[in-house]
Amino acid sequence: MLELITYNYYHNEVFTTDFKLFCKLYKWHIGLYSLLALRKKICAFVFGMIGIALLIFIKPILYGLVFIDLSLLFINIHIREITKAIKFNEAGLKTPAQKRAYQIEGFIRRFISINGKALGPKEWKAIKEYDIDLYNNLLSNECNHCCYYYSLEIARIIRDSTLMWGAIEEPFKDGHKYYAHAVILRNGYIYDSNMRQSIKYEDFAKFYKFKLYKQWNYDEYSQEDFRKLQRAEFRKWCEDNNVLDYEKF
Repeated sequence: MLELITYNYYHNEVFTTDFKLFCKLYKWHIGLYSLLALRKKICAFVFGMIGIALLIFIKPILYGLVFIDLSLLFINIHIREITKAIKFNEAGLKTPAQKRAYQIEGFIRRFISINGKALGPKEWKAIKEYDIDLYNNLLSNECNHCCYYYSLEIARIIRDSTLMWGAIEEPFKDGHKYYAHAVILRNGYIYDSNMRQSIKYEDFAKFYKFKLYKQWNYDEYSQEDFRKLQRAEFRKWCEDNNVLDYEKF
């Protein structure tokens, strides 16, 4: 269902030749919130279908009318919420319902992150014991667009990780533009701190048309001032390959 919702909402917003893979990779990142935002509409549909079925097959019709009334109630709440959202969002605010949706989304995505193939419960426990603030940041939006920092922090704790720097093609921008990106590879899966989830390496490389700059093991990336030592050469590689947004590396 999440992949279908992602397709319906974003098929005109993404510049990719593999939209099926996009829906697979982004179902938790964007499809989940879209589903939660539709929860009242979905309830209205479900109660409506139950009501119609009861009116046709069950007597007395009172049971069916109750569910029809519930359906109409949820439709009314949904319409009122849309009207309120327009006013709130224009002012840069979120409605209480939107805030609840974000909270539910955060809880579910936290569970997905912790139970990934690249980083599982054992690894997340190690991260939590090492640095509780890092643990909380990695499981929230705080880590978004800071892959250069968080991928290295994760790798230094989970020592059998491979640190990878390179560039990915941005699916939300036209023109096949590449942006600098850092991830870790473990057990054949990428952990992307921006997406906060594990992704099969083959899917990651195929969808983002991943250009690998270099990869390192623990003995290499654990050295002091690792990023500082790699910075000049990586920036030159980015310039030579028309890669954007590499300045923070």
